Amino acid sequence: MLGNGLMPAPGARPSPRILFGHPPGLVLLFLVEMWERFSFYGMRAMLIVYMTAVVLPDAPTHVAGYQAVCALLHLDPAQAGTVRISSELYGVYSGFVYLTPLLGGLLADRLFGKRATIIGGGLLIVAGHLLLTTPRWFLAALLLIVVGTGGVKGNIAAQMADLYEPDDPRRERGFSIFYVGINIGATAAPLVCALLAERAGWNAAFMATSAGMILGLALYVLGARHLPERQAEWAASRGRRAVSGGHPAALLTVLSISSVFLWISYEQQANALVRWLGTGPSDIGMAWLQAIPPAMVLIGTPVLTLRWSAQARAGREPGPGTKMLIGAAIILAMQCLLGALSVVLGGRAPSPWLAALYFAGWEVGDLYFSPAAMGLFSRLARPGYESMTMAVWYLTIFAGNLASGWIGGMWGSVGISAYWLLIAALTAVGVAAMAICRPLIMRTPHAVVQDA
Repeated sequence: MLGNGLMPAPGARPSPRILFGHPPGLVLLFLVEMWERFSFYGMRAMLIVYMTAVVLPDAPTHVAGYQAVCALLHLDPAQAGTVRISSELYGVYSGFVYLTPLLGGLLADRLFGKRATIIGGGLLIVAGHLLLTTPRWFLAALLLIVVGTGGVKGNIAAQMADLYEPDDPRRERGFSIFYVGINIGATAAPLVCALLAERAGWNAAFMATSAGMILGLALYVLGARHLPERQAEWAASRGRRAVSGGHPAALLTVLSISSVFLWISYEQQANALVRWLGTGPSDIGMAWLQAIPPAMVLIGTPVLTLRWSAQARAGREPGPGTKMLIGAAIILAMQCLLGALSVVLGGRAPSPWLAALYFAGWEVGDLYFSPAAMGLFSRLARPGYESMTMAVWYLTIFAGNLASGWIGGMWGSVGISAYWLLIAALTAVGVAAMAICRPLIMRTPHAVVQDA
């Protein structure tokens, strides 16, 4: 019996259970992604402040490649100022870590396989984090992290999908559990790294992020033999092929466009919101707020997983389109709250507790949205293109990051209330596109499998 009480299709590959009725490979990928995300979010929480306080003041003469990067971004270092430069560099970096999974997916699907690509990417990430403590090689370190993340992100998510048959209804709930691993690392990272930066200095903080990636890589190497290499091999062994009705390319396009607008909202949390809540350009004391969203995942995921499992047994579990729309609507409500606070407070920053409410509410919406979207993208993947299809999901985050970095450069040049109301309006565009997308999702029989 499958974890939801359904019998597997005849001839299907057995799928053993170990965690909430899910395959044992889920435990390994859960732990690997936990440590990889500790590395990523620890660095992310410190990046804006580190650039502003340490790297940018002497960048024209002390950072290799700085002038060339500014030229590519059409920035004049003498006029742009550290706020705009750091915001755009942050947007480019955090965006490109979600673009390079396309390259990583291509390498995995067509040349090296997922395992080798993930291991190679992890080694590049470790090298990049170690270089960050040397300001001269700061930009080179970011490049290594960007390329390395491309080898890891999409392929880890694709291996998550490989754990399930195409018609296995546990897939979205499996991604929800996987999402917990991401957020354990993301919860601990801002707390640990900010404390180390304040008490022991930047070197100690970045060494901690390096250690996180090393642990994740070691776990993966030791346990990778328990993971299937390709989902396509399972389908071929059964003489079956997965098909999806409707127009998957059109569906993926609409989903992607709507998701971009939600990520614009999300990336403000480590950009403009950090500046608004901080007492000065070098203040890292409010970084603890970034631990709230992943903490909400740890609290909310078991509750939602148990609820959805019970609904599945009764045949009433919401479909991925409904989950995504609910999540997007909650995110919009939280962004409207932030805009309203900026108006009521006359541009003054809200109290930490009101900010914490925003962070917590935003992540409740994300609990509905992201796992359902990842599961849906993986279902729509063509055999042999699993990693690249998951990379398209990360491409939406890339576009959102780039847009967020560009919009963040407006901070200080427009009114604070106008800024946050603009972000709320852009989020509303994403929700409207999601509402348009939902009927198309409902008409797509994602789990239909027919004999070849």
